[in-house]
Amino acid sequence: MEAERQESFLNTIAGKLGRHRRHAVTPPNWQQMPYEQLHRENDRKKLIQPFIGNLAALNTEVSHIDRSEMADALDFIIQKFKVTSAISWDDDRLHQLQLGKHFFEKKVEFQVWDPMGDEQELRDLVSKVDMGITFAEMGLSETGTVVLWNGGGRGRLVSALPPVYVAILSESTIFPRLSDSVAAIHDQISNGLPSCINFITGPSRTGDIEMELALGVHGPGKVHVILLKD
Repeated sequence: MEAERQESFLNTIAGKLGRHRRHAVTPPNWQQMPYEQLHRENDRKKLIQPFIGNLAALNTEVSHIDRSEMADALDFIIQKFKVTSAISWDDDRLHQLQLGKHFFEKKVEFQVWDPMGDEQELRDLVSKVDMGITFAEMGLSETGTVVLWNGGGRGRLVSALPPVYVAILSESTIFPRLSDSVAAIHDQISNGLPSCINFITGPSRTGDIEMELALGVHGPGKVHVILLKD
């Protein structure tokens, strides 16, 4: 019944436009893709400084560190944002960084996202902690964007609800721009896309009718990126 109503609605629109209903669109076959040449001669190292600079323009500081400096980076973030509680993804890459040990030593209450937990209890938990931590799959140099793949132990709310969000990623996963990341996603994922792919560019921001910028209205108002050297 719903499908019939949808068809009737779309047929009505086509009739108002004075044409037959279109059921498919053939994508154009582009012969030239000049954007592919923009960063071809740049190695990954040359993408790092623009990535950091674009994040700085978004009120986002980057700790560019060796893995051995993780404790110092976390200490800096804890003090900077006055963090007393945190939650992270259930992700092997984060477990290897021993986040729980660092937070325990600083007396920060720490939880790991449990995909088998009660949904409402998880929402309540994440809404009350100071900081959420994830491991980003990619960074985009041109915009200072981090890209997340959600699903399983990588809960979406961890990067969306806490007022402070920390993204950790590796230098080797920085790509020039959006088109490069989309191509890489198709190359890396052979068994279907994740349940959700998030592109996060700095803190949550919005502007009212008077064009006054407000941070943190629809998500974390404070973002910090930890970029791990290869």
